[in-house]
Amino acid sequence: MSTYSRFLRRVVIPVGSRLAGYGDFLPYLQSLEASQWWSPAQIRELQNQKLRRLIAHVYQHVPFYRQVMDERGLTPADIQTVEDLPKLPIVDKSVITRYYNTTLRDQTIPQHRLIHATSSGSTAERLHYWTTKAQKAKKWAGLFRWWEMVGYEFGDSYVTFQLAPNQGFKGWPLVGRLEWLLLRHHWLSAQEMTDEVLNRYVENLQAWKPKLFRSYASTVYYLARRMNEAGLQVPIPSILTTGETLTDHMRETIEQAFAPGRVFNEYGGDGMQIAAECEYHQGLHINAETYIVEIIKDGRPAQEGELGEVVLTNLEATATPFIRYNIHDVAAITHEPCPCGRGLPRLSHLEGRLTDMFVTSDGHWLTVHQFTAFFAKLHSVKAFQVIQKEVDFILIKLVVDETFSGEDEKRIIETFRRYMGPHARFELEFVDAIPVSPVGKRRFFISEVIQGTSSQV
Repeated sequence: MSTYSRFLRRVVIPVGSRLAGYGDFLPYLQSLEASQWWSPAQIRELQNQKLRRLIAHVYQHVPFYRQVMDERGLTPADIQTVEDLPKLPIVDKSVITRYYNTTLRDQTIPQHRLIHATSSGSTAERLHYWTTKAQKAKKWAGLFRWWEMVGYEFGDSYVTFQLAPNQGFKGWPLVGRLEWLLLRHHWLSAQEMTDEVLNRYVENLQAWKPKLFRSYASTVYYLARRMNEAGLQVPIPSILTTGETLTDHMRETIEQAFAPGRVFNEYGGDGMQIAAECEYHQGLHINAETYIVEIIKDGRPAQEGELGEVVLTNLEATATPFIRYNIHDVAAITHEPCPCGRGLPRLSHLEGRLTDMFVTSDGHWLTVHQFTAFFAKLHSVKAFQVIQKEVDFILIKLVVDETFSGEDEKRIIETFRRYMGPHARFELEFVDAIPVSPVGKRRFFISEVIQGTSSQV
């Protein structure tokens, strides 16, 4: 650890986080740095202890869970371990948003300490919930634990490439600039992605020499693709992708642009930092000290390695409890040991949002992985977005150049028909650009059909 990093950890961060109201950040980060090396059994016991504490608290102080448990004939004594969680119902975004401001709220937290939060809104329905500075501090601790896992330490130059900047001192412009200066943080806006803007971003990266670069997967992919086409390269050791599905082709494209750096996939959603890759890239380690992750398929626990829906229990959140919350992502889990030696369980596969997948007429799921490599080889297509309007009707939006031909159109339809079935209908729409979501994401797949496990409340 450098002298400057020690100065930040021992002086600047403790003082700054306390002044901003996030005093739990560094102690929780230190606990995560230690517990990640515990055995799986020790980590599971920690989860069980936190789960018992959580259930006892919400039964007493959150009317929603008092009613749910009473209706099911349950008391806190009935929820002792992770294995007991299926006794409680699965909830989803609609339930949280409907009740967060009434019965699904911790009555012990004064109103002035509650922070209203929303999800990014990349899907049709926006999530609303309450959080607190203590909960946010623990979320950030999980995030920085992942950054340290890929070689970052406080004081290293880093860049975030997203729609809006992150600051601990929001609303205090001068203090916020000082925060960025001390942490050596730079921000690039993902709002505009013209060639002129991307060229300027490359110049900025060359000047800043960051050790870590964090972005939505598709956003940095478009930058990397532009760099590779122009023969540009900026060596950055660690590129963290988040927010969207990362395909093998996207990883290869990004690593080419930032060689000899490596891409590390990170997974979070709805205010939670859930999992991330270590240096071995054999799945994503779950932030198990903070979250219990269940994988559910057709209403039952999925087998190890089987794809299913991600159901989360946040062990540190009570302002709005997230207990068996279906985030509508698709993944598989493994408890096999990782070569890195960490005792944290891993997501062996992460396929992204359920609404970023397609369902065929016979009920099979298709992921974006099956098509991004195909479009990458179709050089006349500069960008694409595929929307499943009905089970057997697919709208394909394309940005193409002057070399696009009838043969290219035929290849696209034949490729999709191979996966979707002989009776599927396709419409190609040629557009000037693919619009970004309100948070700057560029979604490749959008399903208006597929549905996951609904709330059991």
